[in-house]
Amino acid sequence: MNDDTSKEVASQEHSPATSWVRDAAWDARRFGRGIWAAIFCGFLIGGVGGRLAMFVLRLTSDPSLKGRLTDDGFEIGSFTGNTFFLVALCTAAGLLGGLFYLVVRGWLPERGRPLMMAAFGGAVGGSVVIHPGGIDFTQPDPLALAIVMFIALPALYGAAMSRLVDRWIARADLAQRPEHAGALGAVVAFAPLLGLAIIGPIGLATVVLLPAGWFMNRRGVPIERLWHSRAVTLIGRAAMAGVAGLAAFVLAQDITRIL
Repeated sequence: MNDDTSKEVASQEHSPATSWVRDAAWDARRFGRGIWAAIFCGFLIGGVGGRLAMFVLRLTSDPSLKGRLTDDGFEIGSFTGNTFFLVALCTAAGLLGGLFYLVVRGWLPERGRPLMMAAFGGAVGGSVVIHPGGIDFTQPDPLALAIVMFIALPALYGAAMSRLVDRWIARADLAQRPEHAGALGAVVAFAPLLGLAIIGPIGLATVVLLPAGWFMNRRGVPIERLWHSRAVTLIGRAAMAGVAGLAAFVLAQDITRIL
């Protein structure tokens, strides 16, 4: 390769267009690591852990419960096609939880993130899952065990997910620099979001808004700086505390009715 060719290649590697592509691929790769970490936690804790919790309740409850349907249509004590659907549903919920965390993680103090997300997940997740009436929280025995497990699972997900997301993103920062990021990393990063976009508006909006926000920030609109400003951080923390507090209040009322 002669000097002129070398200069041309170097010029292309440092051109603005090439820089944009590399930076976009790099940011997508970091984002993707966080998403895949959340998916893993949703699958393991929500899907597998939730199914194990149901199995434990079946063992401790009256044998007549076996074969009956839960409020969501899952057969108690049996592994069927609905079991895989439950695991898939929890995995998708884990993805949504990861999206939420990636949006708000900059508002939370680094050392306190696992504890805060555990409290948030336990309150919000528990209020969604636990409700009086039906069979889920009237027939299992002991009811207290059912309540504890289905608060503990989303709380454990919140703590483990935040920890794993932060760790995988930190490893990405240490392991690979922007100039080495490739398009494959961007594809792998957004693959789960593209799948979610097919089945829900949240995923579709995310696929559209994330690249748009990245592009605007790159063009000089200080979106990232404003999002992590002190004022927005305080408002975000207050909003999260308000949502968690309301969820905890509703959860406490439902537990009182059940017990």
